[in-house]
Amino acid sequence: LTPLLCILRLCSSASFMMRQHRTAFPIALHHSSSPRQSENQNDQQTVTVSVTTSSGTKELQIQKGEILRSAMLRRGSSPHNGRARLINCRGLGTCGTCAVEIESSDDNNNNNGCRAVEPNERNTKEKIRLNFPPHGSSDQASNLRLACQVQVMDDITICKRTGFWGQGTTSQLAEEYDAELWFGELEYILDNKSPPREES
Repeated sequence: LTPLLCILRLCSSASFMMRQHRTAFPIALHHSSSPRQSENQNDQQTVTVSVTTSSGTKELQIQKGEILRSAMLRRGSSPHNGRARLINCRGLGTCGTCAVEIESSDDNNNNNGCRAVEPNERNTKEKIRLNFPPHGSSDQASNLRLACQVQVMDDITICKRTGFWGQGTTSQLAEEYDAELWFGELEYILDNKSPPREES
């Protein structure tokens, strides 16, 4: 009788922990889809991200509303340079290694931010990190953003500069790096804004 009670207690504890995990980490439910979500997935719009590196330009078709960092990694392209593909904050917005210059055809070089991404202007994390060395130099591009902090809402072109943090301020572009998902799906654990992924 005692082993049976132990098993029942373990099952009850596991069930409780699963409920707590779902509450604490809604990302776990983020990828599940109800029948209504499945119907809506067919109507989701796609946008184009043109990634410009020293190797040329590569176009990625992504879902509207995806976080740029997640979208790039899921399609085999890294927003990080070199070893920063391993040593980064996984989307927390604190390391600054996913810094990219973002342009869209609608911006017309105005100072009101990029309307093709949300938020249009740097959020608090970006303002802090991009004004802290090695970023923050006087010749830093005003359209430098953190890929982990922006949702792509329309077609954009991004440029990746040289340096571990992508902090280069010359016209020299970084080389193209393939995504390396060292932690599998945990690479996206902090992304709670991207829409549910389309089933392939």
